[in-house]
Amino acid sequence: MNLDPIIMAMVSCIDMLDAAEPDEVEPSYAVKVQQVMGEYLQAIPPSDEPELRTMLLRIAGDVSEEEPTIAAYLRQWAGNLGE
Repeated sequence: MNLDPIIMAMVSCIDMLDAAEPDEVEPSYAVKVQQVMGEYLQAIPPSDEPELRTMLLRIAGDVSEEEPTIAAYLRQWAGNLGE
């Protein structure tokens, strides 16, 4: 299964919430959505983290020219795995 589109959708959502102005998205709601996403992502088993890290860094490399902000989020996520 190709999970790249799902990962890109999630990271794009986070990026959009971060960039949203208060008149577009209530800031406290944006934070809550990001917290919920983070809670679910913390349920990733440690045994899957190396494969996920590799996937995130590969996707970041693939999109770095067209989507530098998304690539930065992917690299940050990869670096935070296991914390």
